[in-house]
Formats: sequence, structure tokens, C-alpha cells
Amino acid sequence: MKPLLALLIAVVLLLPAAPVSASPLPDGFADSAFAALWMRTDRAVATGAVQRSWTYGASPGEVRYDYFQGAPGDTRLVQYFDKARMEINDPNGNRRSPWFVTGGRLVVELITGRIQTGFESFEQRAPAAIPVAGDPVDNPQAPTYAQLAAYVSFDGGGRAPRRIGERVSTLLAPDGLAERQDLALPATTIVRYESVTGHNVPRVFRDFMAAAPVDALFAFGYPISEPYWALVRVGGNAMPVMFQAFERRVLTYNPANPPRWQVEMGNVGQHYVLWRYGRPLRYAAPPFSGVRIRETTLTIPTYDYHQALVSTNPGDSIYPYPRLDPARVGPPQPRAYRAIVVENRFLELTFLPELGGRLYRAVVKSTAQHGFYQNPVIKPAPFGQRGWWLGAGGLEWAAPTEEHGYLEAFPWDMAVERQTNAIIVRLTTTERQRGLDMTATVTLRADEGFFRTQLAARNPSANPQPLQMWMNAALASTANRVGPAARFVVPVDRMIVHATEDRGLPPPRATVGWPRHHQRDLSRPSTWNGYVGLFAAQPVRFAGFYDSQADTGMVALSDVGFAGTKVFAFSKNFDRRLFTDDGSDYAELWVGAQPTFWDDPLLNAGDQRAILASWMPLQGLGDLAAASESGAVGVQRRSDGMLIVSVVPARVQAAAPVRVLLDGREVFRSAPIALRPDLPLTIELPPGRADGTLHVETGAWTLETTLGS
Repeated sequence: MKPLLALLIAVVLLLPAAPVSASPLPDGFADSAFAALWMRTDRAVATGAVQRSWTYGASPGEVRYDYFQGAPGDTRLVQYFDKARMEINDPNGNRRSPWFVTGGRLVVELITGRIQTGFESFEQRAPAAIPVAGDPVDNPQAPTYAQLAAYVSFDGGGRAPRRIGERVSTLLAPDGLAERQDLALPATTIVRYESVTGHNVPRVFRDFMAAAPVDALFAFGYPISEPYWALVRVGGNAMPVMFQAFERRVLTYNPANPPRWQVEMGNVGQHYVLWRYGRPLRYAAPPFSGVRIRETTLTIPTYDYHQALVSTNPGDSIYPYPRLDPARVGPPQPRAYRAIVVENRFLELTFLPELGGRLYRAVVKSTAQHGFYQNPVIKPAPFGQRGWWLGAGGLEWAAPTEEHGYLEAFPWDMAVERQTNAIIVRLTTTERQRGLDMTATVTLRADEGFFRTQLAARNPSANPQPLQMWMNAALASTANRVGPAARFVVPVDRMIVHATEDRGLPPPRATVGWPRHHQRDLSRPSTWNGYVGLFAAQPVRFAGFYDSQADTGMVALSDVGFAGTKVFAFSKNFDRRLFTDDGSDYAELWVGAQPTFWDDPLLNAGDQRAILASWMPLQGLGDLAAASESGAVGVQRRSDGMLIVSVVPARVQAAAPVRVLLDGREVFRSAPIALRPDLPLTIELPPGRADGTLHVETGAWTLETTLGS
């Protein structure tokens, strides 16, 4: 049986939803000049006042300070959209000038592979093997940008003859050009010849550019190809589409579309980001006011383990909790679990109170990235103090003993408090062995890209009780797996071995170097030869898990420092059938109220103990370097030695100047720029020395990390 995870429709509203902003217009523009240009060109499309193609796109995308030789500080601010890129080459220039904001010649770069890195400098790469029109994949007949190289011209060469009055009937196929007279429609009649580049423009494209709410040369540039037909797939269906390449845009004409949408701009911005950076374009999250909550159900195939539970006697160390007879576990069947969903603008959190009150999902709404591992089947595994454990995934509350405790498989009570700009979820249960009252609290505030958690235990008995208390996050890189580039980030130089199958490591309680031990990078589970569990040798204020290839991760944060931090992961040869059915995989990041599993401090009668942690899903950092409750910083080192620094704030900062210092020397300073959790700011530092102490300052907060040579 293939396990499926089905989210059923919302059936009950627990509390009234916060009103959504009446304005459908996006925000997230890095500079007011970008916002003004978008308002001039696309506001009417967004509000429905006009029916036509977007000029830039429905939402602003990612923001970068790219290295650009000759610009002030040798960097320039750029922001990507579906259809194009906006640029500011000189922030000190005349903001009233129509050319204060420019648009790059992205189409030229995609076709030639020649990236402009300065006013007079270029970097050569392979041209983009991406279809110019239609579906981005499974579109074999559509020409790619790379294939257009033989059919474009600029800088005065390769001019086409003047063809005014003729109709476009030439089909560009993978094997070359062919004539299709059935495609010579009246709308394709050539009405303009551009003498600068020597190319013909058909009526539909000339009329579209003439009606554009912005200067045609500014937005499109000159035509660099003739108009051609191509057989492309649109929504999986093959159809003829006419296209033409301009310096900055690609225009398409699809006669099968409704009249006002027959001419559209190609998704050049999307294509360029995919080609240059190797991943899809990220966007600002849509406007959203306040916080919301709803109740639904989540159906997960679940092994029938209840019939296999075996009652224990007072002499059993886990009494009164049951043990499990694996031979009596029944096959998986669909089971609907009660699910509580809370969300703000940036995050959506899903709780399963019946499964240990766990926070099962944490989704970054702008990218649909899942912060936690989610097991597609609920299956008892032979781990933990009870001898069995439900590795469902998400964030679990582990108490009152080491490993996974006793509480993750049993229902917790749940209450929700709605405040003006926050939702507080409280999950409670009574621990049955020692009589402790357990409370897990999760707080999600509006306009923050992280959530706060607290796990507390109160001893209502008359006697002291031993207590271990941990939060355990099951994490995966992407597609519910731990990728080869994933690594743990713990800011210590030593770790303590808890348990391991890796014979290259010393026995439990011994210390190892971190992140490198005997020339091996232990921070990467891909280097392990067997499962490994390690404790931080000292308290830390943050610990994270990040995959530089997937460019996603999660970080746990503390104002005062975690008393205990543990990392755990399997190796490639571990039999994952012990806990799942689809070969999926996870790593664990633990934060605790005590240093290790060997510490079991007493909780006195009437006393309470708590651990607090904030959890921030991360994306777009390149690689995690440092974090705090204000934000996170990532650092990448390119093969040519250039440093790329990325900044993700924990909450919206409307206008923050960003400074980067290396060993006290300022190497970058921005004008005030909007910073948001959903749009990481990436900064390409000018080439130079790339080791030392890196200091990043955003006005409201600072972070520091040490770079190795």
C-alpha cells in the first residue's frame, strides 16, 4: 500500500478570522522607486481596472545587491519579477529621472550566456537551456534561449531584410526553420522595421508595445530576433505560439487565448533566476492582516498499533505506560486526526493534539517550504524509553525521561487564545508516572517569520521528582529527505558523543572536535558511517540545520542559551522501514532544560521548570552562519573567492540600512531598504580578502560570525 497524506477541507472555524486587507496590491518592494514603477505599470491589472498581460508580475520577488563593477561600492540593487528585473545602478542619482530604475538585458544574457558584471565587465556561462515560451518542463518542441543564438542579432550584425506587409509564417522547430502558411494570420502582418537592429515587428506586438504603460524602449529594448512561430506546450497541451525576442523581454502571441490576453510577456525574470542561480524565483507573501485559526482534519495512514499495546505492572520501569507487542500490530488504514491550523502572513502551523499535541507542520507560505519532516504513515518504531515510539515528525514534547519521553503517542488537551495580533496555543497533559502537569505553549505573532515555544512542567505532588525535558524537531531538507549537502550548525568547538554506530568516533561521553574531527566534517550527516547522536559541550544561543543545495533549513533560538542541545541523524545504510514505508528520512535537533540525557535533575514539590525556544524556518541564506531572535545570516564562498552574504530578518523592517564589516573594516553599506522574512537580502561582496570576523548590521540588530580562510 502506498501511503497518502490527504488534507481535508476546513469544517469548523474556532474563532472569527482576522479581516484581510481590503487592498489586493502587493508590498515587498525593496525600494520606493520599484514600487512606484510597478504601480504605474501593473496596479491597474492587479485591481482589474484593465485586462492585459502583466508588465512585471503580480508580486515582487527576491532582492539582491549584485556585484557590479563601476557602480557605487561596486554593487547595485536589483529585484526580480516574473517578467523582468528592476535595477538601481546609482542610489545617489536623480530619483525623478525615468532611467533611475533600469531593466537589465536579461534576454540577451540568457541567449548568449554573457552576464554583465559591470559597466565594462562580463562573465561567460553556458546559455540557458530553458524554453522561451510555454511550460518550463516537458516542452520539447519549444526553442530554448540557447537555441535562439543562431537566430538573433544585435550590435549591428546579422540584419534581416525589410518585410513590411508580409505575414509571419515561419516555424522555428528543434531541427530548424520551416514554412507554415496556415499560421500566416492577419494579426501577424509586419508593420514595423527596426533599423537599429534590423528586425521586423508584427502588428500584434507593435500594438501591444504602443499600449504599454511605460516607454517601449525602456521596457522592451530593441528586437533582436525575427518573429517566429513555435509549437509549444501550454498547460500540457501543444499549440502554435508566435514569439519574438527583444533585449529585455520576450513577447508571445497565442491566438487561442482570450483577446486581451493573446499577447503576453514571457516569464523572463523567472527564467533568468532559474538559469543564473539554479532555483525558482521566490516571491513576497501576499498581503495578510493579523492572524487566523481554523480547525480541520488530517488523514494519515496509521498502523493499527492500539491492539498491540500491552499493559504494564508496577515493577516495570515504564509503568503505567504500555509496552508494545510488534507481532500484533495491524496493517495501516486511513485515520482522520483533528488538526488545528494557525497562520500569519508568513507561516502556517498545524497541530495534531491527538498525536502528543505535536506541532506537525510549519509551512513557509511564500514558497510552500515545509520546515519539519512529516512521516507519510504513522508507524510504531522500536526506539525510545518505552521500547516503542511514534515518529510522526514535526516538533514533539519529550518528558519526563530521556530519549523521546512517554508522551508523544497520547492525546493532549488543547486551548487557543486569540489576541489582537497573536495566537497562543496551549497544549496540556498530566504525566502519569510522576504526576507532573505538562504545558506546551506556542505563540505566533502577526508579521513575524518565526514562532515562540515553551515547554513547562509543574510538580503538584508532595515529593521531588526527577525530570528531563526536551523539545525535539524532526527535520528534512526537501521532499522529506536529508540531502547530501545538509549540515547541523552548532556554535561550539566540541561535542559529546551520546550514541553512535560510526566506528570512527569514540564511545559515549567522549568529546569530539566540531565541526571537524580528524579531518572529517562531522556537521554533515552524509559523512557518517552509522547513526550518530551528539550533545553540545556547552550552552548555545542558537542551533540549526541547513541544506545549502535545497537552500532551506530551520534554526532554534534562545535569549539566554539552551542548557542542552543535541543533534541526531541516521546514515545512508540505516533501514528506514523501521519507522516509515516510503524511504523518507529525517534529522533531529533537540533543545533541552538540562545538558545531556545523563542529567536528571529533581523538580521539587510545588516547583515549575520551563524551557523556551523560538523556531525560525529559513530559506535563501545559501548556508547558515549565525542567528538570533532578530534574524539570521548566511555566508557562501564562491569558487573565485567572492563572498555572498544573505540576511533574513525575523520580522518586517520597513527601511533598514545594512552594513557588512570584515575585521572592523566596512566592505558594504546599503541605502535604507525594506527587509522581510520572506525575501532574504543577498549581497555579493566585491572581491577581496574573505576570512576574518564578519559583522552584519541592519540598524535594529547585529550578528557576527568568523570566516575561515
